[in-house]
Amino acid sequence: MSKPSASDGVDLGWVDQQAPPGTPTGTSFGVPWAQGEIDKTTAISVTANGEGVPVQTWPLAFWPDGSLKWTGHSLAADSGLSTSLHLAPGTPTEPSSPVSVVQTDSSITVTTGSFTAKFNISGTTLIDSLSLSGSPKAQDGVLLLLLQDAPDEPELDGAKPSVSTMNGNIESVTVEQNGPVRAVIKVTGQYTGSGHADFLPFILRFYIAAGATTLRMSHFFIYDGDQFNDFIKGLGFQFSTPLSDLVHDRHIRFVTDAGGVWGEPVRVVSGLRRDATAAVLTPQFEGTLTPPLSAWPTTVSSEIDQLAVWADFTLDQLLSSDFTISKRTTGGRASSFLTNAGFGTHASGLGYLGGASGGGVVFALRDFWQGAPRGLDIRNAGSDTGTVTLWAYSPRAKAIDMRHYDTVAHGLDLAYEDVGDPDPNPIGIGRSYEMTFQVVAATPSRTTLALLASVHTNVPQLVASPQFYASHKLFGGRWNVPDTSTTGAAAIEKRHSALLDFYVAEIDQRQFYGFWDYGDVMHTYDQTRHTWRYDVGGFAWDNGEIGTDLWLWMSFLRTGRADLWRISYAMTRHLSEVDFHHTGPFAGLGSRHNVNHWGDGAKEARVAGSTLKRPFYYLTADELVGDIMDFSLQAGETIMTWDPLRKVFPPPLPVGPGRLRIGPDWTTLAGNWFTKWERTNDPQWLNNIKIGMSDIGSFQFGLFTGNSSAVGWNAATSHMVDEGGEGLSSYNLMMPFGGGEFLMEAMDLLADEEPDFDAAWIDFCRLVNAPAADLVARYGKSWDNGVFPQWYAKLQAYAGERLNDTTLKQAAWDIINANTTGVFPPQVKVSGTDVINPVNEIPNVATNDASGLSLSEYAVLAIAPELAPNTLKAVSESEWDRSTIATGKEGSVAEKAALIPGKKQKKRDMIKRVLCL
Repeated sequence: MSKPSASDGVDLGWVDQQAPPGTPTGTSFGVPWAQGEIDKTTAISVTANGEGVPVQTWPLAFWPDGSLKWTGHSLAADSGLSTSLHLAPGTPTEPSSPVSVVQTDSSITVTTGSFTAKFNISGTTLIDSLSLSGSPKAQDGVLLLLLQDAPDEPELDGAKPSVSTMNGNIESVTVEQNGPVRAVIKVTGQYTGSGHADFLPFILRFYIAAGATTLRMSHFFIYDGDQFNDFIKGLGFQFSTPLSDLVHDRHIRFVTDAGGVWGEPVRVVSGLRRDATAAVLTPQFEGTLTPPLSAWPTTVSSEIDQLAVWADFTLDQLLSSDFTISKRTTGGRASSFLTNAGFGTHASGLGYLGGASGGGVVFALRDFWQGAPRGLDIRNAGSDTGTVTLWAYSPRAKAIDMRHYDTVAHGLDLAYEDVGDPDPNPIGIGRSYEMTFQVVAATPSRTTLALLASVHTNVPQLVASPQFYASHKLFGGRWNVPDTSTTGAAAIEKRHSALLDFYVAEIDQRQFYGFWDYGDVMHTYDQTRHTWRYDVGGFAWDNGEIGTDLWLWMSFLRTGRADLWRISYAMTRHLSEVDFHHTGPFAGLGSRHNVNHWGDGAKEARVAGSTLKRPFYYLTADELVGDIMDFSLQAGETIMTWDPLRKVFPPPLPVGPGRLRIGPDWTTLAGNWFTKWERTNDPQWLNNIKIGMSDIGSFQFGLFTGNSSAVGWNAATSHMVDEGGEGLSSYNLMMPFGGGEFLMEAMDLLADEEPDFDAAWIDFCRLVNAPAADLVARYGKSWDNGVFPQWYAKLQAYAGERLNDTTLKQAAWDIINANTTGVFPPQVKVSGTDVINPVNEIPNVATNDASGLSLSEYAVLAIAPELAPNTLKAVSESEWDRSTIATGKEGSVAEKAALIPGKKQKKRDMIKRVLCL
């Protein structure tokens, strides 16, 4: 595939294949460039239908020569709303209402056209005001936390837990971008309140696009509390809205995910004993200004003040599958909400409070039903000032309980749960949410609100074509768009598509939703119970095992499918937040799969590695994921405390003075440094990589070195030491965890500079699946590689590419075609008394197999398409059953250990440990 030149530019389209009805917050995206094409001085323009579209551009990543590898771009609000846009070098169009940022000692004011946002730079009131044409529509925006001192456990004796209120307190404010197309304000701080020390550090950003009347807010917090005493009862954002219309001309709106609108006035005049007539009822229903009272029937106007004023409204989405709407009058008691005002399945998270003529605020919380329990509260709508609270975690749900699911350990051999040393600890994990606030001069129509819901909560995204991405060899480069030139390749692509369809549907079928869970999928299926092993130790949540996130992102890049974009986006959000310890004793490490996302005792650098977050970051230009990738840079030092092999071997030799494994650990650290290097062009990060590469290149056994790949490690110098020992192993789990793709990309740049490491790398790739005789020929001895050959076939194909060796490429294809692990039978439907609800299932499905085999096949298909078989081996039902032995399903560790001849039981137990880490 030929690579386009910079002068050609790139055609961009929307991920949903059609122009959205609007982009009220603007839109941001990233574009890759070939080395040497453009630099920081190159101006970039965007056009749509031949007309210039205002664009702001900044560097995201650099090539080694300083040219730009990725650029970030932002478009003005509601600009370029055509099906296709074109980006290329050229003078950018200036926005008609550019963003202006003015900072004083106490505030930052951002203005674009008629919209003004004023932010404080100290205290607990973050948003001073949002104004339209000088008229405040929203004021006094604060972060709100309800903290409970005990869990919600009604079966336990004792007093009702007490709840205290805390607010987010500003510690620093930074203007990251100041226009002309987009302003970005970064705020950091902690929550503060009486009776509790400040805690829950947060990173918050405000975004304003040229021509917008909308503020977008991204909030990320890190849990650093006491899991036994700090229970979050509610978490959200609150602001007030001035109200001046007569109460019968004030309106409340909530929009469903399907585009339905629940809308009522504060004082209802329909359904009365006396008819207010269509002249009054129609505008009130539509949200437009009703006639003066003098034009109403006197039978209604004379007694209108006796009608109820419905001042308080609540929308609760406590379950992903169910929402309710309730309301209460100004004279109502605390418990007197009418709970039958409305109900449904999925609320979009968008609402409105304001007047027919005075306007108000359209507000929205993204991933509303997916991240349940959520809530929207409107209070005091009958007064001069109403209050809106968007609950990212609703106080009507049970308080968040961060404790582990059990108080006893369940063991590695049966439950596949690595427990103890350390005990489960949630310190350092985090979660984000995103809100928007759009100020309007009048109550929007119902149709307009439905359209706004589709763009505020299902944010439009600009992307390039799969062919364009493939031409730039992104993220390792050994992948292509689906190739059906042979019947065998076509069969593989059909299998890929069916498997992806299954996982997309499975998220909804199994309700993989919730505040902490949304974005993840499950690890392994329980065929007996016809459900995922949601309650079995290390078989429950997947936590990105074997590169599930990379599989989904690569699948999107190959196909451009919108459904894959959305689940990949949600997965990276989840994995980078919930499964990642950003601070605390495990800073920079992630947690292996478990019933609780953070519950497993294995804290792994690979789960939190930056390379797996790069597709999200570079395609969206998202600043928060950039922050999170920086947190991963702590991993090298943290490993000095939490030796990954502490449960297997005695303490490391002093020469270390720490210890790590080359595969899962050093490869991840190198990926973290590589990501920071390309983002900053700072040579210190490249130097760290080269130190490690030089060390590995000097080891007698290269990437096979060490007792089960363990070597000495010194975080202060980035050096590794071969500590000897009798064990040699290539169980290099990072290679199917995205490490293989990373090293392919890294060596495209560094092979000439690090020839010894490159030679060791190629040896590893060509020998990892090779017979013992080949190992003896190269190293003078052989050992049990113990790998999953189908996952490593991509490395054989890569070695064949580098060495121009067709035999190696063919060997990769032979493994893909002969190995049945991960090749699943067709879906079947299970119903009746065997299940609670009918389900579609793939028997014995495991996400390890789905992601590992798919990534390997993508690479082999791209490297050697000419060798793709015309037919694929048929897979029998018995082979599907046998595939469970080799894939990390039940019994697999014991099976693999037993296959190693001449080992005593103690040694077998050690190997079982290593295989599980």
